[in-house]
Amino acid sequence: MRKHLNFLKVGFIILILLTTTLSFVPSVSAEKFFQFDSMLTLDYTAEAVNEAVFQPDGPSVSIPINIKYQVFVPESFIKNPALRLIFLQTFIITNAQIKLTVVDPPDWAAISLANPNPYVPIATETQETTTTLQIAAHKDAPAQGFSLRIQAETDPVLNGHVPSQEAYLDIQFQPGYIPLINVYTEKPNIVVSPQETVNFPIEITNLGNKETIVRARITDKPDGWATLLPQSQIIIPSARESGDNTDTLTFSVTPPYGFGWHNELETITLEFTPEFSPPQGGGNASAFIGSPVQFQITLRNRGFSTPGYEFILVLAAIGIILFVGRKRRKFQDL
Repeated sequence: MRKHLNFLKVGFIILILLTTTLSFVPSVSAEKFFQFDSMLTLDYTAEAVNEAVFQPDGPSVSIPINIKYQVFVPESFIKNPALRLIFLQTFIITNAQIKLTVVDPPDWAAISLANPNPYVPIATETQETTTTLQIAAHKDAPAQGFSLRIQAETDPVLNGHVPSQEAYLDIQFQPGYIPLINVYTEKPNIVVSPQETVNFPIEITNLGNKETIVRARITDKPDGWATLLPQSQIIIPSARESGDNTDTLTFSVTPPYGFGWHNELETITLEFTPEFSPPQGGGNASAFIGSPVQFQITLRNRGFSTPGYEFILVLAAIGIILFVGRKRRKFQDL
């Protein structure tokens, strides 16, 4: 019995001496002898992001991010207080803090994390927690695919025996397309003579957020008129993609010989439809085509020169008045 007690006393003294010695050993030296790995991973549901609509100037989109953390330390070091004290020099095991940051966020979106510093338990089994990424595309967000990187980092845990760990997550998303154009010509109303060809320079400005195909066609014109639209479509970059987001096409029209009445008016209607470039196929293709823009031009006949005819008509009217007056006088004299 006495031997057994002596053995316990000796063991207890050795334990105290070992603990005291390790406590005075520099931390770098301790890490050198007792250093363990850890695992940190991030993931998200790509299908949910693909189905989400990141509409510029619209509501924000929430993306859940799953975080997993695990330390590869002998389980006995975690659960046994004596071994924990000897090999890890710590009494209490706290939670690990995960520091999340958005790497190089774009200036055309408001991006935030609901909880940028979540905590997870330190354990030899995989521990999980979640946070939420919020993305709100601004009005000028380009309708192009973008890869957003999330960085996760932990501080060293278990008294430095488990060093810091990093993980990265790339989230692919694309802001919605805004098919918006402006159509303009300096002189939409022109005076023209029969068989005179006139040209209308038509400026088209891409006000959308992506390179846009503009398809042009004539939807209404008078019978017998000759019209020419050399280009049925043009491709215009957006203002963000290029400083010049305006292009010009020329529309030519020639009235027939019959267009000869003074101040006769005729109207021609053109239609311009914006579309995502390059064209998108599939069942959702209509989402990449904008509403057609109706554009009208008016032509007025120059007419023939009338001063000589008007003078003759005035003389004829005077002659008729004089003739009628004389007839009345003769009738009165009788």
